[in-house]
Amino acid sequence: MPLQDLTTASFEETVTGNDIVLVDFWADWCGPCRQFAPVYEKAAGANDDIVFGKVDTEAERELAAMAQITSIPTLMAFREGVLVFSQPGALPPAGLQQVIDGVRGLDMEDVHRQVAAQQQHPEEVDLDTFAARHAEGGFVLDVREADEYAAGHVPGAVHVPMNEVPSRVAELPTDQQLLVICQVGGRSRQVVQFLQAQGLDAANVSDGTGGWAARGWPLER
Repeated sequence: MPLQDLTTASFEETVTGNDIVLVDFWADWCGPCRQFAPVYEKAAGANDDIVFGKVDTEAERELAAMAQITSIPTLMAFREGVLVFSQPGALPPAGLQQVIDGVRGLDMEDVHRQVAAQQQHPEEVDLDTFAARHAEGGFVLDVREADEYAAGHVPGAVHVPMNEVPSRVAELPTDQQLLVICQVGGRSRQVVQFLQAQGLDAANVSDGTGGWAARGWPLER
């Protein structure tokens, strides 16, 4: 399968829309990245059932920041939308194949049970809880792209695209919880992790704007 160049706009859809997705975070100036590139490309050609993505950390700095990339190359693996592997360093062919085999062999029912247990802590809120906090005047941060926001957003939501959050953290309130929302909950979850690392109180809105609209609740345009 050909390699796919991933951007902030395409990352979530690619990860959530495919069974297994590998992502290589790289940069042109990075020697180990260039060393790993042919190994990664060869594996892509030999595994048609897997999406092999690449993120140029120079061109997609905000996405790299959201993914908390501190060293390159870094390889991430996603299965059914869940991050199941993340490791910096250039892997040899055998090491990469070991990762691929390990991801394929995962018991995803068990993985999803673990994820569900982790999502029961305060930084994840369901739509009913979100609606109640929204009605009470909670601060809603919409991190989708401008065209998505313009097409319809939760009334009163403040718009800061995901890729701008790192440079605009100072604009966000520090005296209340930030209710972070995207379309389905993937991008917003990454933003919440980033904001919490900055010491802010943030919660991810599960099911996102899509879930809000599916319930017939009003959208602002």
